[in-house]
Amino acid sequence: MKWFEMRKHIAKHVALISAVLMPAQMSLGQGSPQEPAPPLNQKEKAFEYRPVNPEYWFEVQEGLKDPNNTYVIKLSDQISKQSKKDGMEGAEASVALAQGLLRDGFTFAATLILSDIIKNRQGTQVSYLAVMELERIVKLYPVDPDQVYGELIYDVDYDSPPKEVNDFVSYWNGFYNEQKGLKKWSDNDYKKVTLGSYWDFKLKYKAALEDLKGDRLDSAIERFASLSNNDLVPKDIKTDAAHQYARLVFEKGDYEQAYKVLRTVELNPRERGLILLERAWSKYYLKDYGKSLGLLTALEAPIFDPSRSPEAYILKMLIYKELCYYDAAFEVLSEFKKRFSNSIDAIKKRRDLRKDQMLVNMAVIDRRIGEWVNYLNLLKGERSRLGEVNFLADIKSIRRQYDLKIFEVNRRLDLLLQGKIRSIANELLDWQEQISFLDYQTRVDSLRVSRPQDEVEFKAEVIPLTKFDKIYWNFTGEFWMDELESLKVFVESQCQKSGRLSP
Repeated sequence: MKWFEMRKHIAKHVALISAVLMPAQMSLGQGSPQEPAPPLNQKEKAFEYRPVNPEYWFEVQEGLKDPNNTYVIKLSDQISKQSKKDGMEGAEASVALAQGLLRDGFTFAATLILSDIIKNRQGTQVSYLAVMELERIVKLYPVDPDQVYGELIYDVDYDSPPKEVNDFVSYWNGFYNEQKGLKKWSDNDYKKVTLGSYWDFKLKYKAALEDLKGDRLDSAIERFASLSNNDLVPKDIKTDAAHQYARLVFEKGDYEQAYKVLRTVELNPRERGLILLERAWSKYYLKDYGKSLGLLTALEAPIFDPSRSPEAYILKMLIYKELCYYDAAFEVLSEFKKRFSNSIDAIKKRRDLRKDQMLVNMAVIDRRIGEWVNYLNLLKGERSRLGEVNFLADIKSIRRQYDLKIFEVNRRLDLLLQGKIRSIANELLDWQEQISFLDYQTRVDSLRVSRPQDEVEFKAEVIPLTKFDKIYWNFTGEFWMDELESLKVFVESQCQKSGRLSP
């Protein structure tokens, strides 16, 4: 298989896999992707909570405006414990306590409190308020889907909920019914979602994924483009849509557009390196080798270690081979061995691969696993800070709940990584074979004295001697994230020259 054909195959594989890994992958869309989202139904008023104790509630809301929520947490915890067990005043104070903990960064503790209210106060204004706080958590933080959706959405009856609650609940009920094959039920649930809401855009994104899985690429591109260009789309959905759009136009050969869109995509730190690599491939196909090598140079920074991929070394070696920088191409193989030799050795000696950090990093790029890793890190971080709220009446119970959840998530990750790391290990061995074969081709090619210049179709960038509109600095080993677009390696084809050169 030719290298460019192999790369296109990889791009298609990654795009399809990414689609499967996105949360809530099966879908039913609403409306045409070309039409702007209609405004919210003006007849439905926004939910207005009627507090049980107006004076206390006003004090709480004013207190939440302060970055330090300790006062709200202490006050609400005290009222919650002093109130009657089945009284609404205590339930109201519990919601306020959860709000304070959430804004102080204790999302799991807040979820525990909200869960109790949602399950035990069904149909009340307090429970609806709790669901809206839970929705805030779901949008911003990783959660345990079994705990949030299984226990609090699928297993709880919501009788005539307000619009804000209905959208959230209907979306996830529709997803659950669709996964179970109950399409008529899921259709009815999805139809309840308000057009133009957050969850409506999630449905539109799911519709695009459905087109992608059904190999309806033109329709998928149209839908992803519509979402990525719509300023009304929430940032997280817009980012994922833009990433999918860029990958698909890359597959269709529009590398200029793919690069342009990829520049706008801001993924989490673990995936940020993948974007740079995809941008480098786009520039490679545009014959902008200097820019492609500049991006690959940036990938060597430690910040990109969590998204390290052997594919970057394949691309770098391809560029040097095509430009006849043979010594530089051979050096890439040395860099590959230096980076991955320990992991390859661990694979061949059948060691416990879950203890190899390089393989673990490559495994958790899978979003299904990455979300659980994010959740575990969130739990550990919050658990270490519980001393800040050790005045809570139930602090011992909360600590125990954190410890149990951390143990549970660790066990789940062990099971997930067990199979995934084996797959990653096989991929790494495959990359090793490919780069070794490319090294062999390069050595054979280097025996030729010269190659015709038109065989490469590459022209180096010319720096004018009399005037310029750019300033160039030598790379000194450090760069800033906002300088990535300016990084470039100046290379020109050496294929008509003798000798073995480095750029």
